[in-house]
Amino acid sequence: MQNIKVIVSLIVLGSFIGVDIQNCYSQNVESAQNQIGTRDTLVLAIDSVRIFTLDDCMAYAVDHNQSVKKQQFTNDSYKQDMTASIASMFPSISGNVGATLSYGRSIDPATNTYTTTGNFGNTYSVNASMPVFAGFTCLNTLRMSKAMQLLGLNRLQQIKDELALNTMKAYFDFLYYYSEVSYAKEQVTTSNITLAQTRKMVELGLKSEADLAQIESQVASDELLLIQQENNADLALLSLKQQMNYPLDDTLCVDLLADYDDLQKKSADTLTLKNVVDFTLLNNPKMIVSEYNVKHSKYNYYYYLGRYLPSISVGGGYSTNYYKNIDSDAEVAPFYSQFRDNRGYYFQATLSIPIFNGLSRRTNAHIYKNAYKIAEQEYSETERALQTEVAQTFMEMKGYDKEYEQASKNVDAASLSHEASLKKFEQGIINPIELQTSANLLLQAKSKKLNAKLQYLVRSRMIDYYNGFPLVNE
Repeated sequence: MQNIKVIVSLIVLGSFIGVDIQNCYSQNVESAQNQIGTRDTLVLAIDSVRIFTLDDCMAYAVDHNQSVKKQQFTNDSYKQDMTASIASMFPSISGNVGATLSYGRSIDPATNTYTTTGNFGNTYSVNASMPVFAGFTCLNTLRMSKAMQLLGLNRLQQIKDELALNTMKAYFDFLYYYSEVSYAKEQVTTSNITLAQTRKMVELGLKSEADLAQIESQVASDELLLIQQENNADLALLSLKQQMNYPLDDTLCVDLLADYDDLQKKSADTLTLKNVVDFTLLNNPKMIVSEYNVKHSKYNYYYYLGRYLPSISVGGGYSTNYYKNIDSDAEVAPFYSQFRDNRGYYFQATLSIPIFNGLSRRTNAHIYKNAYKIAEQEYSETERALQTEVAQTFMEMKGYDKEYEQASKNVDAASLSHEASLKKFEQGIINPIELQTSANLLLQAKSKKLNAKLQYLVRSRMIDYYNGFPLVNE
């Protein structure tokens, strides 16, 4: 049954949205008809077509967006910075091996006197150094790297959420214009039926030529509205593809079965504005990103404050060498003996005290202190904006819920009124202008009901998101 509904929806959509979705349906169904030609085959054929639900559209947008991929690479860089910060606290070790072949005047390592013979020397050394205290710069660098790594993860989630929200809005915009086209087609069909009836009544002398001209004008106006809504639907589909980063030349089949009545409404007893706002301020990626931005700025400021303090480091090394006079036939001690006997060690401790370096420490400390204060202000600004955003969304959801209920009653009343107007027009009680006014009121009532339905769906999904339900399940 579900597949049959999808087929019907695609047939209706393909009839007015153009080649894009018409091909999505016809190419697959036509091949099935050639094979068997039964309704069961149509169901099997349509199963081979991917129908994009709202969740599918949002997931596709997240998976194919360049901003998401760029942030993923940026996060990898933050991870490498974190690794480098940890590694900087460990000793640095280096080894050196050198070989020297000299001719002419040089120092003989054996006698420590100048000679003019050819010499060959081979040196080996290992050195190590480690910072003991550097004004907490290493610690603050590690804190900065950790803050940026967590900031990047939440920034990635923020990008995904914003992309999913924009895709959701584009999806519902398309559903709105799709339904508007459907309403416009109904209006054209009704107007054409009225036109045919009026022509017969004119032939029978029951209506005047002026009445016929008025109805023909109404038909032309309704057909123009249909064309406009079809254009709007095409543009809305294009906008959805752009949000999804979907190939513009490829067919996109959209699920058209979203139903307001199937949506569980938010109860005022279980869902309050305060609860939503409190949860959002603690868990929304926007706030977490802003919080880690403050931490990063603070540790960066502390880093430059630490450069006012002395730094202490320790180190040590080991070295040895091998020497041979290549112009002398005298016996030379073997390599292993020289390697053992020529060993040398050293240990060192260094204390560096900053005195004056052109006020660079002072100016940098003030600059990053200001950056820290700016980050705090931006955090407060983000908090205030998010509170307003959540409150507005919550109130709009409640408002559209009530508006939908009232609009449903309005549609029922307008439908009855228009049916009565049609009968009165057939009996000659009202003129074409009154009939046209009745039809327009019905169309406006349907549009308002549709708008309230879709706007409620958007706000309801956003409130779920603010309450911690992911927009896209990964």
